[in-house]
Amino acid sequence: MTLVSGLKWLEHAHKNNYAIGAFSVDHIDSIEAVIQTAEQLESPVMIQTGQATLNHTPMNVLAAAAREAARNAKIPVVLHLDHGNGFAQAIQAIRCGYTSLMFDGSNMDIEDNIRITKSIKEAASAVGIPLEAELGKVGTRGKNEIRQLTDPDEAVRFARETQVDSLAVALGNIHAAYGEQVHIDLDHLKLIHNRIGLPIVLHGGTGVPHDDVRKAISLGISKVNIATEWRRATIDYLRQHLAEPQHNDFFAIIQGVRQTIRDIVKEKIELFGSAGKA
Repeated sequence: MTLVSGLKWLEHAHKNNYAIGAFSVDHIDSIEAVIQTAEQLESPVMIQTGQATLNHTPMNVLAAAAREAARNAKIPVVLHLDHGNGFAQAIQAIRCGYTSLMFDGSNMDIEDNIRITKSIKEAASAVGIPLEAELGKVGTRGKNEIRQLTDPDEAVRFARETQVDSLAVALGNIHAAYGEQVHIDLDHLKLIHNRIGLPIVLHGGTGVPHDDVRKAISLGISKVNIATEWRRATIDYLRQHLAEPQHNDFFAIIQGVRQTIRDIVKEKIELFGSAGKA
């Protein structure tokens, strides 16, 4: 199976009350760890690349690696652009073979966010690719940013005017949280979902208690992003093992990194309810 469009599976998750795990990948080891684990659990999966990753490795290189890793997979694999920064990058992603897009205009005023989102949505729809957008201020742990819950009235207007396929909203969630619990406003989620009826995306999934995640999925969350948790777990693994002089087999260390990622992916797929859905 090759990479597939995210639209069908996002809609399937929304209709069947589960969420697709969207795992940020930075290198071939993370790509293969995610896909192999999803395959073992017979789960659809999204692998995604954000701006920090793309500053490190060119988009076309990551897309080629993802495409080859997905070629022999027996489950649907979606390649998603996370936190896209504008029209030009969206077009670049389409040309590189991405099968799902996000544009993040949450730091703009709503007029500019709507305008740019509409232009990307038109291009994405022409090739059958879904578009995710963001409204509200999620914020990032460690940065002095103002967090602001997504306004339900603005969400209704935004969804109507842009015709996006999914919407990332601010519910008290935080990017890059690790080693702490971050509770989200489930009542606010229910209000927004009831009004717009679209699949809702939870960014900053790391740190949200499992009970909150399960409840959020029942209230309209259809995609959950995971990045910080596996990256920090990898650093912890390397810090522990590289401190021991006898651990000098490079490939054994790499296998340990892959297993660390697999363990987290397995836990999340089971939590999100997507196991067996492929």
